[in-house]
Amino acid sequence: MIRRGRTRDQARTARCAMKIISLDAAERRLRGVGSVALGGMLLENRPSTLVRALLRAGAEGLFLCSAPAASWDADVLLGAGRVATVRIPHISLAGLGLAPAARRAAASGTVVFEDCDEALLLGGYLAASNNVPIQVLHNLGTNDVVDGNPLLIRSGDLVGVGPLRVDVALLHAPLGDEEGNLVHFGSRWADLLMARSARHVIAQVDRVVPTAVAARTGVSIPGYLVDEVVETPFGAHPLGSVGGYVADLEHLAAYQAAVNAGDFGDYLDRYCAVDHPTYLERVPPPRLRELTLAAHAG
Repeated sequence: MIRRGRTRDQARTARCAMKIISLDAAERRLRGVGSVALGGMLLENRPSTLVRALLRAGAEGLFLCSAPAASWDADVLLGAGRVATVRIPHISLAGLGLAPAARRAAASGTVVFEDCDEALLLGGYLAASNNVPIQVLHNLGTNDVVDGNPLLIRSGDLVGVGPLRVDVALLHAPLGDEEGNLVHFGSRWADLLMARSARHVIAQVDRVVPTAVAARTGVSIPGYLVDEVVETPFGAHPLGSVGGYVADLEHLAAYQAAVNAGDFGDYLDRYCAVDHPTYLERVPPPRLRELTLAAHAG
């Protein structure tokens, strides 16, 4: 389990120069983690390369959470049998349909899918980030998710959810600097909440830039919340990086077909058991250019 010995503010100055690490080092950090939060939202800004590193690190029996909508990154962990419990309201391949491995895991009963909606999930991050025992949730109403839900805490007339704190949050941002500052183009979704609530934060970025460039562009998550940064060009592939490239729907469709055909093991061997440069070699360069041009079209 990854633990923080000093507070982030105390450690910030000493650690800034040490925050850029290799993907191999990140993979070593991920050995033995028990709970993971995945950043981004649905097909955008997902930490795909770090998820592949998590698989190679031998993670198993994971508690897995995310933003309210996850995609390939959560599905591939479920398909590989690495997840014991899921607290994610929605996992899919967007317009391509349901995430095939998640659907199978839910049907098999081998994985616990906790009943949770957006309020319960984000409320847990809020409670952890504010270091309080309960995040009060107003106007929950009555529905199948709320009724009898063990995640709910009742204190007098108050109803809420307890803190959701994970061993490590894995984030993706288009840009980052050596001090750990991250730059998002558009929404950062729940990434800031995850960074504030996790015990350890590793961010993959498509490109490391000077701190002056990050500051001028606009820091979306400050470096004192990020422990390590890994530079991984096209690191979110087969999903998208807002402002850089769109999700590769052809790859996702092929992944979906492989899972449904019983060829998931072959997919893992080809795309997840290899290092990042080899992974990129297996995605045709013309395809990467198409995904980049599509992100800037119009």
